[in-house]
Amino acid sequence: MTASNSQPPIHLGAPGEDIHIRDIQAIKQRFKHLHQMREQRVQEFLQPRQQVFLDLLPLLFHYNHPLLPGFISSETPSGIPDYSPDNRALRAAKQFSKKLAYGPRAIPSFCIEAIYLMGSVGSIAFSKTSDIDIWLCYRPNLADNLLDELRQKAQSIEQWAIKLNLEVHFFLMDNEQFRLGQTTPISTESSGETQHYLLLEEFYRTSVYIAGKSPAWWFVPPHQEHRYAEYVRHLQDNRFVQEHELIDFGGLDNIPAEEFTSATLWHIYKSIGSPHKSLLKLFLMECYASEYPNTQWLAQTIKRAIYDGSYLGADLDAYFLIYQKIESYLSHAGSSERLALVRKCFYLKTMDTSDKQSDNDSHLFKLNYLQDIAIQHQWPSDTLTELQQQKLGDVQKAVAENTVILKQLGHCYRMIKSFANAHIHEPKKDNDDLKLISRKLNSFLEKKPGKIEYLTTRATIKKPQELSVVEIDPNRWCLFLGKANLTGTPDLEPIKSFRSLPELLAWSVGNSLYSSHLQLYFSARSVKLGEDTLHNLLTRLNTFLTTNLPDSHSLTAYQQHTEPLATLLIINLGSISNDVKDDGSHIISERSDVFSYGTHRLCFIQSIDRLSISTWGEITCLAYQGINGLFSCLIELFNSHRKPLSVDDLTIVCHTPARAEGIIRRIQSVFGLLLKIFAKTPENRLPRFILPAESSYYVFQHHNGLLGYQYLSTEIDLMHELKSTQRQFSAVFFDQNVLSQSPIPLLYAFNKALSIQVFYQELKNAVQVYVIDEKGSLFSQQHQKTEIKQLLNQYSTFLLNVLNRNLNETKLTLEYYEIIKNSAGVLSCNPVILHNATFRQELELRIFAEIINDSLVYTIYSNEHEFSSLDYGNHVFQAVYDHVVQFRQSKQKYPVHITDIDLPLAAFHLDKQRDLQSIHYLDFKQKIEGLLNR
Repeated sequence: MTASNSQPPIHLGAPGEDIHIRDIQAIKQRFKHLHQMREQRVQEFLQPRQQVFLDLLPLLFHYNHPLLPGFISSETPSGIPDYSPDNRALRAAKQFSKKLAYGPRAIPSFCIEAIYLMGSVGSIAFSKTSDIDIWLCYRPNLADNLLDELRQKAQSIEQWAIKLNLEVHFFLMDNEQFRLGQTTPISTESSGETQHYLLLEEFYRTSVYIAGKSPAWWFVPPHQEHRYAEYVRHLQDNRFVQEHELIDFGGLDNIPAEEFTSATLWHIYKSIGSPHKSLLKLFLMECYASEYPNTQWLAQTIKRAIYDGSYLGADLDAYFLIYQKIESYLSHAGSSERLALVRKCFYLKTMDTSDKQSDNDSHLFKLNYLQDIAIQHQWPSDTLTELQQQKLGDVQKAVAENTVILKQLGHCYRMIKSFANAHIHEPKKDNDDLKLISRKLNSFLEKKPGKIEYLTTRATIKKPQELSVVEIDPNRWCLFLGKANLTGTPDLEPIKSFRSLPELLAWSVGNSLYSSHLQLYFSARSVKLGEDTLHNLLTRLNTFLTTNLPDSHSLTAYQQHTEPLATLLIINLGSISNDVKDDGSHIISERSDVFSYGTHRLCFIQSIDRLSISTWGEITCLAYQGINGLFSCLIELFNSHRKPLSVDDLTIVCHTPARAEGIIRRIQSVFGLLLKIFAKTPENRLPRFILPAESSYYVFQHHNGLLGYQYLSTEIDLMHELKSTQRQFSAVFFDQNVLSQSPIPLLYAFNKALSIQVFYQELKNAVQVYVIDEKGSLFSQQHQKTEIKQLLNQYSTFLLNVLNRNLNETKLTLEYYEIIKNSAGVLSCNPVILHNATFRQELELRIFAEIINDSLVYTIYSNEHEFSSLDYGNHVFQAVYDHVVQFRQSKQKYPVHITDIDLPLAAFHLDKQRDLQSIHYLDFKQKIEGLLNR
């Protein structure tokens, strides 16, 4: 595994001490020798047709040739200092142009300063399926148009690599900007600017030099790392190295504490999707943080081996160094459980079980490598055997492994929060990237009822062929692998238990267990579901999740608080329909509303299971019962959903025999009406929407900014609600099945703000009057023994007097309509214009009141005649009535009508003038007239 030869140590003195040029050159050659061995390792793991990529890579950026891959133009930035293609590169180039003749040439300027590989490439963890990250370092201050061409060329070479079955990612680097912290390449392994220095440490630890300038970091001896910048200036000022020979990315001194926090959070975040790959780096961050502020970097371990001359005899594999450091840390802490997990992660990373193309030689080399490590580091004797024999894709093991991993992620999360509290000042804790990552982690790790758990190990699961779903009791559903004993499973351990069937199904689909070929066995007492229905539901669930789950790699959504993004309603899952006769047929009725069906007003909504996907990718499952549950579900969705809300954000599934389509259409219609009425309600409007359900009614309206509903058990309660006072103008919208035999829904179609509307309908022996006031409150009264002209006259007089004196609202208008029924029984409303002559009153009857000793004292004027309850007591209304009748020449007993009312606010139980509305006066008028006419 390791070579035994070594070289003499090299000491580069501190400023003021002797430094020999030959030692500088020796250090340079040692680093290049190490990197050549790494590059050779990469080539050994590649297929022969892929090896041409590395052979040709530096030449492609040194020399623009139209027949070589990635050619954009002859003006594309090119030229690498201190580079001349070797025979392998030239042979590779001739594969594209046999006539290509390359000779030494004068290059006016070198635009490409250096090329490096970095990451797992060059280590034991590299495989044919690994991606290759490349730092393409260009000359600082390169013009934007040239930089754009260089970027195009890099992208074109990435596309060429795909044809070789290589995944390559170029990161264009300006070393001066990077050193100043202005740009940090973001990749799947890095959170960008939150990990500037730690990314640099990874670069120094894992990089593979390809061509160009040498990193200045190579020439700063380990004992001078703490004064990096000063030492680099010392080398350059004294001409030990020439500035044009170096590329300076910066040193590893004075790394800020917040980077440990950001890096740890980033790797916890990465562990959510690929835990075994990320856990090693996560544990490494924990090791580094535990040593802060005197962190012992692995990059320095490699540098010390170079300077000591032991680099040829030491194993400096980047991933082995990670394992070795973590093992030492965990062994010292006595964490055997965590160490076992680290060994497994190291094994999986090394053997790369996802690499199906690995040849026998590579596989055997890696296995022998691990066997040597297991012996040297005294792994338990059966560790490697167990790891080799583990079943990949086993669902139950993936669930068990997930539990272990979540425990470790929680441990690391608590550790880094403690570290942050100890080492980071408050202002530096406000990093936006960290906030987003923290929200993502809290969202993933937080457990709560109904929330579907994602397995960190779900990517390793092989889709099972058979699953059993068993109801143990109404609140416990179990998922079993294979065909379970459906009548009882005492000896079989379930994959997982759930509170409800929808939760079980959503978890199965969300964690990639479902496929169209899955054989399902189902056993339940509380629900009836056929295999086809179950498969259909799983397919709908799969489509719903696949279509609506947000990008799990993006952190943009975490800039805002979580909100529902899409919702699936499962109606009456497995329920037996409640409209089935004894002979098995369904009840048929012309009253077809599924909320209030037939003469018995049946409601077909029995159960609702709501599955919601949030903007943070959370899946939650909630259960509701009956029509109240449905309406509660809809308003919760309306109030909490991401805006703007649309009908497309709600998907409905129902399998109720003979009723499913009608149920779905009805719920969609109601949801659409809620959106139409309430989604864009002006602040000075509070509309109401009335729905029937069973024998009752539901009134939807905003309260304190949130949509809610009120339950009304009878039609009488509904009329009281329509009559009720309103804080603001409240238009009323009726479902077509509400008050269908009454003209009231028609009247509200004419309702508008700042208007009082009087409607009258001539009946056989009476006149029915409806008044909808300026805030949408309904007054109704039937008048016997009256003439329409006289009745309108008294309503007009009364309302005008009240408006002019009490409501202080000059913009209010009065409108009059006659309700007419045609021969087909269809109602309509025709406007009526009242002429001024109509308003003359032979007798004015005005009511005034005041509060005296907490009692209401009335003063009533009949024309100029005064009647006071102080004089007449409880008989004041009788006295007024007798006077009015005497006043009439014919002494007729037709009803007495009030022409004006003037009352204090307290008489209406109000505190503020703005709460006063016409309905208060109309109700009071009706009450007093009742007393007078009794």
